Amino acid sequence: MIHPSTRLCWISDEVGYGVRATRRIPKGTIMWALDPLDRIFGPQEVQRLGAGLWPALETYSYVDGTGNRVLCWDHGRFMNHSCRPTDLSPGVEYEIAVRDIEEGEEITCDYSSLNLESDLHCLCGAPHCRKVIQSHQFVQLAPLWDELLRDAVAHAAEVEQPLLPWVEQPEQLFRWAAHPEELPSSMRHYYPFRDEVAMHAAAR
Repeated sequence: MIHPSTRLCWISDEVGYGVRATRRIPKGTIMWALDPLDRIFGPQEVQRLGAGLWPALETYSYVDGTGNRVLCWDHGRFMNHSCRPTDLSPGVEYEIAVRDIEEGEEITCDYSSLNLESDLHCLCGAPHCRKVIQSHQFVQLAPLWDELLRDAVAHAAEVEQPLLPWVEQPEQLFRWAAHPEELPSSMRHYYPFRDEVAMHAAAR
């Protein structure tokens, strides 16, 4: 479930749809949380879906740390990539705003954290844009993501958290706010693809 103070909108002809904030959202806010309406597909389920549904699944789902695909039911699936993302995910099933998000600003994540199976050319326009987004960048960037997340979670107890009802063990969030060094690393989401389990091959 994505934060309620967001809306789906057209970004540009190049990018297509994206998600923007409808009000200012402070750093430390949970921006997305896995909820019971999100659909999780194991590798065998992906194979049974067949090639006809694969393009939609590849576009709108992500691969978690166990190799399953997660398809968001709401407009969270339209969240775009940025090399300077507004949101990142620690080693739990939700994302946190790693900086203040202004009203009208696009809500973004880093696609390198989604276990990509193929490279993507980046259109984010950030000052330090990587130009090409690759799965192997996950390992390279995780220490930076973890640093940003520890700084952000320290503010989690000070801000409104409308998605808290959808968070498993919400008391952990407030413990991590007091002890950011205990926040699980984003590396928990890393899934090292191997040829024999690559889901796009299984779907063909």
